[in-house]
Amino acid sequence: MHTHRTLEAVAMKDGKWWEISIPELDQVTSTKKLSEVQEYADSLAAAILDVPEDAVTVHVTYELPEAAKKEWAKAREETDKARELSISAAEHTRRVVRGLHAEGYTVRDIEKVLGISFQRASQLLKG
Repeated sequence: MHTHRTLEAVAMKDGKWWEISIPELDQVTSTKKLSEVQEYADSLAAAILDVPEDAVTVHVTYELPEAAKKEWAKAREETDKARELSISAAEHTRRVVRGLHAEGYTVRDIEKVLGISFQRASQLLKG
């Protein structure tokens, strides 16, 4: 009876090839197809450990080239900031619409003075 092992692998594109490394086993393999990376990682681990493939789980992470990794991190950071600003802007908008309504502005008045649709103004008052 084999105990189940879990290993980490890293795959990185190198020219036309995907290089798959399993550091814990100090082993590397490669394939031309991204769709085969997981299969190759599983097969390599099972072969080196001399166990059936279902006795090992290989988690594959994909490594980006350094420039792409930095740019992707920046894009994620900007997306998060944009999401936060959007939430903040929506809250400010709700406060303005509700404040105007509390001061006696009708939904039609709010539509006209803020340049938003009647439906949007109504939603903001209800929501």
